[in-house]
Amino acid sequence: MSDTDRRTPWSWFDEAYPYALDALDARERHEIDERLAAAGTVVAADFHANVRRIQETLAALTAMDVVTPPARLEAAILQALDPRGAQPLRTNSVAGRRPARWLAAAAAAVVLAGAAVGITVAVDRANDGPDAVTAQQVLEQPDSRSGSAAVTGGGEMVVHLSKELGAAAVEFHDLPALPADRAYQLWRVPPGGQPESVAVLAGQPMIVTPVRSADVLAVTVEPSGGSSAPTLPVLTGMTVD
Repeated sequence: MSDTDRRTPWSWFDEAYPYALDALDARERHEIDERLAAAGTVVAADFHANVRRIQETLAALTAMDVVTPPARLEAAILQALDPRGAQPLRTNSVAGRRPARWLAAAAAAVVLAGAAVGITVAVDRANDGPDAVTAQQVLEQPDSRSGSAAVTGGGEMVVHLSKELGAAAVEFHDLPALPADRAYQLWRVPPGGQPESVAVLAGQPMIVTPVRSADVLAVTVEPSGGSSAPTLPVLTGMTVD
């Protein structure tokens, strides 16, 4: 079996970002093109479809007002992306030779897409289980506080936080409609950890999630059934300080 044959679908998915963001030199781009040709028409078609989707999303965002997210949000997302971006597909892979440039391109996409604010709240909770916590409980807690962030493309995310409950109730207003095969997905990014899916948005009035200090709540557009990891760009984010 060739090195190309051993690539996983997620490996090709990773390659699409630096390819779409023009974060490759001519030699690296040519190498990927050659491997795609060897991988077959199905893999190549899926790869280029993903590249087009990324480029179309970024092109649409360039027409909008750009609001730079705070450094904490960018750093948290980059920190979460770094283990995936830096893992080589094999010892001599293109991806293994250029993690810094790929991550820089990812950072640029986050900056381009993001409108974010921070909410200051010291979270100290004894457990991770918000399953018994309702949105109404979060809203009615004496220590509950709220903040909002504009979503790139339209609408806003509103986060209600309770220190005592160690939970957040998240609601969205006036988000633009997406194609039938796409959905908004809410993520929680713990400091130093991988992004964790909170929910795929499907008309819920509010979504309750556990939170800790320095967590980032972020929103992306994903396939309609949701993704196991967020797809850049990030449309909005809020940091729990």
